[in-house]
Formats: sequence, structure tokens, C-alpha cells
Amino acid sequence: MALADDLLSQAHALAIFDPDIPTQANLRRSISSSYYAVFHLLISESVQLLVPAQPRGLASRVGRAFAHADMSKVCKQVSQRPLPDVFVPLLNKGISEQLRSVAETFSTLQQARHVADYDISAVFLREDALSIVADARFVFTDWNLIRNTEEANVFLTALAFGARWAK
Repeated sequence: MALADDLLSQAHALAIFDPDIPTQANLRRSISSSYYAVFHLLISESVQLLVPAQPRGLASRVGRAFAHADMSKVCKQVSQRPLPDVFVPLLNKGISEQLRSVAETFSTLQQARHVADYDISAVFLREDALSIVADARFVFTDWNLIRNTEEANVFLTALAFGARWAK
């Protein structure tokens, strides 16, 4: 999780870097880093759950196979009420508010990253970036509450295999 933690720290540092008027570049990179912190947190957790430690290099190779769009699709499904049928047999008790929050915030952060990275007409304030950093921190907090649960295992596995999950 070191990369995820570093990215979250970087996101905060970039948001507060300029003491007076922050540059758009720093605010945009802060927003992007907030998303990538969560992205890499979830990949790291999934790889740790699903991939053996040996051979060396296998985990990093598997980590590179995760796709933003597939992860977003799974997060949107997990956020739905009622839960889509594909998850019901595995999560028959439903999902916790923490997992729903993780999934919803992932999607929100991904949208914010898209705007920050690609919409050059968008203007950000320091407060915008700090709010997004705070959202990413909440994901880390919520994730730590549920990371060793069955629902977390199902979610992480779905993130890895989401495009083929319903087959």
C-alpha cells in the first residue's frame, strides 16, 4: 500500500503547496493523485488477496492488468440499490455503507480526475482539491474498516474480473 499512501500524501501536499494563490497545475495534479491513490489502494489490496507472492514479479504484472473502466463499472454496480443479481448469491446480506461509500467515491474521484486531466476550461480552487483529498482519505478509512470481510473479498475479486464477472 506504500504507493497508495504516497499518492494520497502527494495529493495533499500539492493542494497546499502554494501559500497564496495555488497554481491550476498543482490543483489538477492533486485531484488526479487523489484518484490514483484510491485506484492503487484497491489494486494493491486485490493483488494481495488473489496473487501468490511467487514468482517474483507476478503481482506487479497482474496489477497492470486492472482497467479503470472495468473498475468503475464494478463500483457503479456495487453502488446500486438493489444490488445487481450477479452479486446477490455472494453478498446475500447486502453490502455495508462503508463498501458502498468506497465504490461511490471511487466513481466520483474518477470523474473528478477526468475533468482535472482533460478539461482545460475547468478552474479549480484550493478548496476543491482539499475536498477531493478528504474524499480519498475517507475511502482509506472506510476500507480499513471492511478490508478483512467477505464483502471486501467479493468486491476486490470483482474489480479484477469485472468485465467477465457475469459469465
